Amino acid sequence: MIDSTSPAKDIPVTGMALPRSLGAVAVLILLLAGLTAWRRAEPEDLTGWRAERLAAFQVWQAGGAAREIWDHPDAPVLVTVPAGSFLQGSPETEAERFPGEAMQRPATIRHAFALGKYTVTRGEYARFVEDSGYRSRTVCRGYAGETELLPRWHFSWRRPGFDQTNAHPVVCISWYDAKAYVDWLSRRTGHAYRLPTEEEWEYAARAGTATARWWGDDPATGCGAANGADLTAKDRFTDWEVAACRDGALFTAPVGSYRPNGFSLYDMLGNVWQWVEDCATDGSAEAGEACPRRRMRGGSWHSHPRYIRSAVQRENEAEIGFAAYGFRVVRDP
Repeated sequence: MIDSTSPAKDIPVTGMALPRSLGAVAVLILLLAGLTAWRRAEPEDLTGWRAERLAAFQVWQAGGAAREIWDHPDAPVLVTVPAGSFLQGSPETEAERFPGEAMQRPATIRHAFALGKYTVTRGEYARFVEDSGYRSRTVCRGYAGETELLPRWHFSWRRPGFDQTNAHPVVCISWYDAKAYVDWLSRRTGHAYRLPTEEEWEYAARAGTATARWWGDDPATGCGAANGADLTAKDRFTDWEVAACRDGALFTAPVGSYRPNGFSLYDMLGNVWQWVEDCATDGSAEAGEACPRRRMRGGSWHSHPRYIRSAVQRENEAEIGFAAYGFRVVRDP
């Protein structure tokens, strides 16, 4: 079952004989230390990426774009989302609704906010790591040929188990990783960046619609709008239940590959799950790191069509990363 609400369990190391001498122990320790160093010491050559970003930033500054904000070449492009009201959650009549899913309630966004036009890309995240020296402690669940995503020592945002470019959404990201990024971005730009609240996220994802998905209720009509589990995926993962259409991507797709919603936001549904600020224990947007479980929204390339709906919530431990977990940012005025 794709995207089970129960996170994958840690898999113990098996089949390894215990060393019979201290010398063997030392060798094993050195080997493991070397593997850890190899995993971390993978410098990214961002020379080309930075040159392209600077050129694009200069073009954007010269022409601008309505409702867009771009603070710095290293920062994501933002779209201004207007204030407004909507019904948050799913109605009882929504066909794919999960038991216990949040009931609809009126919600109001009282002030406009700037939300990432795309989810944070691999290139943007790599630039953060390069500039800050940040070292993640996330144990990533990635893809190594199985149907499901499983933990492996070598999986990371650099190596999730499938090929990516700097234009793809960064994956294998925990909530703590996402928070470290927005803190760095705030310092880098001088503006207050953060993760969106669930209320902000769903309002932006719906973009004025009341259907299960911003393009309608039928997942099979959404392959031009979102990257989820579909017939492209079923060619490889034959046991998956998928949408009856083809989006052309087996794993992640470069951000902006599909059409935007009514707020000109891309990949609000599909491609990667997006961490939000909210604590999963009480539904509040609790600040800080006291809450051990956090929520995410939107579904991913790995998601059964039922999960790719505007109302769906997922939660996990804040330190967990999957090759289907990413995020986007908000900037306060």
